[in-house]
Amino acid sequence: MVMAGCSTICAILLASLAAVVHCEVFSALATLTDSLHREKVLAHGLRQYVELEQNRLQKVLALADDYDEHADRALVNAESYIANPINAYLFVKKFTSELPQTQELVSSDENSRLFLDMLEEHRPYLPDNEDLEGVVAAVLRLQDTYELTSQRIADGTFTPINRSPPLTAADCYQFGVHAHDRQDYYHTLLWMEEAHTRRLREASNSTASLPSILDYLSFACYNQGNLRHAKYLTEQWIKLEPNHDRALSNLIYFNNEIEKEEASKLESKTGDDGVLPPLKNKRTADSYRSGAEFKTYEALCRGEDVKPNPYVHKLRCFYTTSGDHPLLMLAPVKVEEFYLDPYIVLYHDVISDKEIKVMKEISTPKLARATVNDPATGKLVTAHYRVSKSAWLRDEMHPTVQTLSNRISAITHLSMEKAEDLQIQNYGIGGQYEPHCDHARPSVDVRQFEEHRGNRVATFLIYFTDVDAGGLTVFTQIGAKIPPVKGAAAFWHNLKPDGEGDDNTRHAGCPVLSGSKWVANKWIHERGQEFMRPCGLSPN
Repeated sequence: MVMAGCSTICAILLASLAAVVHCEVFSALATLTDSLHREKVLAHGLRQYVELEQNRLQKVLALADDYDEHADRALVNAESYIANPINAYLFVKKFTSELPQTQELVSSDENSRLFLDMLEEHRPYLPDNEDLEGVVAAVLRLQDTYELTSQRIADGTFTPINRSPPLTAADCYQFGVHAHDRQDYYHTLLWMEEAHTRRLREASNSTASLPSILDYLSFACYNQGNLRHAKYLTEQWIKLEPNHDRALSNLIYFNNEIEKEEASKLESKTGDDGVLPPLKNKRTADSYRSGAEFKTYEALCRGEDVKPNPYVHKLRCFYTTSGDHPLLMLAPVKVEEFYLDPYIVLYHDVISDKEIKVMKEISTPKLARATVNDPATGKLVTAHYRVSKSAWLRDEMHPTVQTLSNRISAITHLSMEKAEDLQIQNYGIGGQYEPHCDHARPSVDVRQFEEHRGNRVATFLIYFTDVDAGGLTVFTQIGAKIPPVKGAAAFWHNLKPDGEGDDNTRHAGCPVLSGSKWVANKWIHERGQEFMRPCGLSPN
C-alpha cells in the first residue's frame, strides 16, 4: 500500500512539474548561479525529511550529503564554478536524468510531502531536459570553435584555468546520442569513440552499454563513408549479442555495399591482413557554417590573425576630452585604437565596479532569452546563433543608468535623444552571437527604424567582466579582434558618412570558453545627430 501511494503521488507531482513554464536556465550564467543556490535549499529539505523518517533508506541521507557537499564546494565561487561548461553539464545532469531517482527514494507518507512540496516549488528554477540539451549543444559548439579534442574535454582539462571532473563513458555516450539525434554524424563519431575508449577502461563498473555504443558508432561510420569500419564494429557488436536482429541485418547490408564498391572499383580492396583504411570523419555543417566567413569567424575567435591590419603602424593609445566636453575635462578618456577604416576603438575605464554592480543587480531579475528580428515575419524570435539573456534598462529606471547614458554621449559626441534603451546581456554556457551587422539592411529591415529614429548610426559596447577564455568581439570582414576588458567599451560607427550601411562593421561575439561574460549595448540612431554628426554627400 505504501508503494502504491508513492507511485500515485509521484505521478501527480510529475504531472504538475510538466505544466510549469520553464525559464531557460542554460542560456545565462546568472540563472544557473541562482539554480546553485536553490540546490542548497533542496539539500536542507532532504535533511528535514531524513530527520522525520529515521528508518528511511540510507540512500536518501547519502543523496543529501552529495547535494550538500556539491553545493558547498560550488558556492565558494559559484560564478567561476558554473562558468566551466563541464561543471555546468554535470550540474544540469544531476537535476534531469538523476532527479527521478531522487523522487523514487522519497516515500509517499506525510513527512515526505514536505520535501516533495519544496521540490515542486523550486522545480521551475532547476534545469530540465531542454537545459541538458542546450549545455551539450554548447559544448559541441565550443569543441568546433576552439578545435578541442573529445578526450581533452572529457578529461576536464580543456581550460587550464578552470578544470572540471572527468566525464564518464555514459556522459560521452550522452553527447554522442545528442549529435546522432540531429543527424550530426561527425560529432556522433567523435563522442562515441571516446565513450568506447572509456567504457573499455571502466569495464564492469561502467553504466554505459557497450553494444549500444557499437551500434551508434557503426551507424556514424557508415554515414561518414567508412563502410569497412562500420562492418568491423558491427561484427564486434554481434560477438556481444549474437542474436540481435538489427546487428545481423546491418552486417549483411554492409557486406553487400562493400561488394558493390569493389565491383565498381570505387574503393580499393582491403588486403588479406584485414587492415582497415584510415577513418574518415569530415565535419558536417549547413552551407553557412561551412562557408568562408564562418571559418574566418572561428579562426578569429581562436585568436588567429587571418587578415593583416593595414593600419597597424598608425594605431595609437591616447587620452581625449572629446572636444573639451565638460564631463571629461577633469577625467579624460583612455582610447586604444584597433582599426582606422572603419574606425574601431576601445575606451578604457568608462564604468566603475560600483556602477557595474548596480547594473547587474537591477537587470538580473529582468533577464530573458535574447531575441533577433526575423526578416520573414518582422517578429522577434529566439535563435540558436544568439545564446544569451538580456534586459533593457531605461534612463529613468535608476540614476546610474542615466549617468552612464550622459557619459556615453560625452565620449562619443553623439546625442542619446533617439538612442535605444541600454541592453544588458549575460552570456550562458558557450554563449555567442554569430556574425551580424547592427545596422538595418535597406532591402530587408530598415523599415523597423525609419519611422521614428532612423538607422543605427553607432554601437557602444561595454564589457562588465573579464573573460577567462574566449568571448572576443571579432570583425569578420577586416579581421579585427577586441578582447573583453572589464570596465572598457568598444565603439564604432555602423553607417558611412553618407548614411549607407558599412558592411565592414560586420561582427560577432565569440563563444565563451570559460568564465562569465556580461556586456551592455547602447545603440545610437540617426535622428538627433543632424548637428552632432552631419550626413555627408559621399562615403568619404
